[in-house]
Amino acid sequence: MKLIIASIFFALSIGNTKAYSQNCVLTCPSNIIVKAEAGKEGAVVNFSGAVVQGECGEIVYSPASGSFFRLGSHSIIVTSASGQKCSFTLIVTDNEPPVLSPLQLSTDKLWPASNKMKKVGVYYTVTDNGEKVNTVLSVSSNATDTENKDWEIVNNNLLRLKASRLPDGMPRIYTITVTSTDEAGNKTTRSTSIAVSKTMMAEPAGTD
Repeated sequence: MKLIIASIFFALSIGNTKAYSQNCVLTCPSNIIVKAEAGKEGAVVNFSGAVVQGECGEIVYSPASGSFFRLGSHSIIVTSASGQKCSFTLIVTDNEPPVLSPLQLSTDKLWPASNKMKKVGVYYTVTDNGEKVNTVLSVSSNATDTENKDWEIVNNNLLRLKASRLPDGMPRIYTITVTSTDEAGNKTTRSTSIAVSKTMMAEPAGTD
C-alpha cells in the first residue's frame, strides 16, 4: 500500500513540474542604453522586470537591477525557477570628455632671437572617467615658410622651438595645442602660444 501511494505521489510530482515549466513564459525588457554617471566609469542602473505569464516561480536577474555597470555592453540573463530564460542588453555609454587642465610652459617667451633651438616644457594634467586617454601635442606657427623646420616635438611634454624672428623682423609666434581623446571618441583641446620676442608673453590657454 505504501509503495502504491509513493508511486502515485512521485508521478504527480513529475506531472506538476512538467506543467509548471510548460506554462511559464518570460518576456524580457527591451535593450537599454544609459549614460555613465559624471566622473565615473559606469552607472548604477535600475531596470524594469520581465513580463511573467503562467507559473514561473522565483525570477532571478544576473546581474541584478541596481547593480553598478561599467562602460560598455552587458548581457542581462533572466531565469525562472522552472528553467525558462530570456536576455536583454544594457549599454553604458561615455559622453563625458576628458578633463584637460590649462597648459603651462616652462618659459613665457623665447629670447634672445639666437636662431638656436630651445627646449620648452609643456605641463598639464588629464583625467577621464574611462581608463584610457590618448593625448597628442602639436605645434604651428605664423611663419609662411613651412620648408624650414622651426620646431621639434620630443614628446608630449617637451618641445624644441627655434628662437628666430620672421624674415620681416616681426615676432615668430608658436601655437602649442594639446588634444586628449578618450576611448569613446570624446575629446578636449587646449592651446597656448609663445613668441620669439623680448616683450610678448605667452597667451592664456584656451579650450574647445
